[in-house]
Amino acid sequence: MLDFRPPKDSPLLIKTVKVVMPWMLKVKAGGTEILPAPGALERYKKVARQRGIMCPNHSNRVDPAVMFTFSMMVHEDFNYVAARETFDWDYGINGWFLQHMGAYSVVRGAADRESFKMTRKIIAEGKKKLVLFPEGEISRQNDTLMPLESGAAQLSFWAVDELHRLIGGDVANLPPIYLTPVALKYTFKGDVRPAIDRTLSALELRLNIKNTNSNEAFYARLQKIAGALLDTLEAEYTLKSTVGASMNERVQSLRRHILQSVSSQLHVTLPENIKEIEAVRTLRNTMDDFVYIDEGPMSEYQKKIHDEKSAIVKSLYKDLDRVVNFIVIYQGYVQEQNTQERFSDVLERMESEIIGGDPSVKGGRRIYVDIGESIDVCARYAQYKKEKRLVLNEVTDDVARQISQMLVKMDSVRTPVLI
Repeated sequence: MLDFRPPKDSPLLIKTVKVVMPWMLKVKAGGTEILPAPGALERYKKVARQRGIMCPNHSNRVDPAVMFTFSMMVHEDFNYVAARETFDWDYGINGWFLQHMGAYSVVRGAADRESFKMTRKIIAEGKKKLVLFPEGEISRQNDTLMPLESGAAQLSFWAVDELHRLIGGDVANLPPIYLTPVALKYTFKGDVRPAIDRTLSALELRLNIKNTNSNEAFYARLQKIAGALLDTLEAEYTLKSTVGASMNERVQSLRRHILQSVSSQLHVTLPENIKEIEAVRTLRNTMDDFVYIDEGPMSEYQKKIHDEKSAIVKSLYKDLDRVVNFIVIYQGYVQEQNTQERFSDVLERMESEIIGGDPSVKGGRRIYVDIGESIDVCARYAQYKKEKRLVLNEVTDDVARQISQMLVKMDSVRTPVLI
């Protein structure tokens, strides 16, 4: 079982990172700028230094660094929740860094009691706000939002219980606990079409696609790459696509087929109407439970057999990553709004799948941070006690609605470059 990794906030490390962050953004991130959207700082002042959870969308791996930079803007340090597996990256060095920056672990999609307990404690004590990404996964789509999990709302109401235990008195007189919607919008500072052309060429080379027309439109080239990618994956998973099936239908069929294949190998029966992202979490947790089981009581031979089986199970992580990588891709995403940002969203998914590793840097970015109207869950607590599921859904939907609206609104602060 994956062990819990608590926060070990190091004021010295946090201060050091604050000093070097401007250099990292300039040199390591291609001159990336992080800017508050109009009115964002004013809205944040309403909840400054008060208890609560910051709930940003999660489209990019550097989102935590963006939130850290925002914390510098508002002169307020945050704690962070991060997926447990990230603490093992780079032979545990990443985990050491995360913990000392104020992050702690959660096993996604599981009843991680130690993590939940820490969350209630941090919110109730109110020393720092908590940053929690309610999508649960990196969506890699800058303009859209995956369905939010109700975990942030649930944890905030549990924190009300904890705060009441600490303070006592009438619940109606408790200080507020806020859920604050946050929208992160990634835009390119300049024209990155030359970088997009180079990436398309690299993918065509990997897939043996001969581009004989140097003036062929980027979108037509992307469609050929997507078609070749699907052909390869369908052959790999022995999946025969339906004649005349659209790209959307093929991608959806592939995702379902992979989930069925993994669940069969793990001997896990998934509920018939389970959401794909929930299925991924269920299967991943099953795999974690097996791979990270305590081997202490085992004999040497039992450990040998377990290690052999673990190697097979570990190979399935890539299958689940593949499902997540394509879980919100759909044909038409680029055509709906043919910006270089949207094109890069899809292209980087292809790049991650075909080439592997982190996608190439297309150019410097301006990342806008907007703040929504915070929701005081203490004010909803009485109704929550009567109608828990209804209130959790309403609060979660409110957060999702505000983030989606802010993402659309932030398009007005720039002139997009169209592909």
